[in-house]
Amino acid sequence: MSSMTFEKAMQYDKYRLPYSAEACTFVLREANANQGIIADIGAGTGLLTRHFVGNVQKVYAIEPEEEMRRVACDIIGSREDIEYIDGVAEDTKIPDQSVDLIVAANAYHRFQPESTIQEWKRIMKPGASLALFSYHDDTGFLRDTIHVCNIDHYKTRLSETRHNKPVSYFYGTTIPSRYLYEQEHEETWEEYWGAIVSGMESPNESEAWFPEFKEAHLRRFNGMERNGVIRVSYSMEVWIGKPEYREC
Repeated sequence: MSSMTFEKAMQYDKYRLPYSAEACTFVLREANANQGIIADIGAGTGLLTRHFVGNVQKVYAIEPEEEMRRVACDIIGSREDIEYIDGVAEDTKIPDQSVDLIVAANAYHRFQPESTIQEWKRIMKPGASLALFSYHDDTGFLRDTIHVCNIDHYKTRLSETRHNKPVSYFYGTTIPSRYLYEQEHEETWEEYWGAIVSGMESPNESEAWFPEFKEAHLRRFNGMERNGVIRVSYSMEVWIGKPEYREC
């Protein structure tokens, strides 16, 4: 895994596909959490977090990467209604039964499912909600982005960061509801490449396979662009429910 530098964290924040504000508003209403306490697990640079700060009583932003937390704090700021925590899904470091709503965006594929569920059981208030956000790949663009570079180093890194459990697994015996929010986004080469290279699995410039990785993506972009821009169609996929877990 390549290291998460401050530069890479800044690229991540600047160039990643945006999350739907409409979806976040819906989740707060559906979870009845407008005055509640939220835990954003794998908060990164706060791309999702900032949709909730100022709209709830408090947000715990849980993120293990120091440079990610640094960028989040720089952008969102130090406020009484947000606490940045060096933690992970399996060990959030927040109090027992303290959370009305857990949210996670494009990070749950990195969580260790069993230990994560045990931790979430600990921190959730009775009747608390869980909302998992991801990019729904309407056109295959995101799938092709992952597979465009057929380099063993990259494929190995991807396989090491992903489990095979479906999203519904994190809800226990509850069947979550699923919603889609369509979005469109235009990107220049700078924006496209910034998003690609900000990924933790992507190589740093010092790695030998960096030039091959970049060239593969440049060829792809040049084959898709019109007047220097590509258009990305995707949806914000939201799963929401009130988890119920069987006792061991």
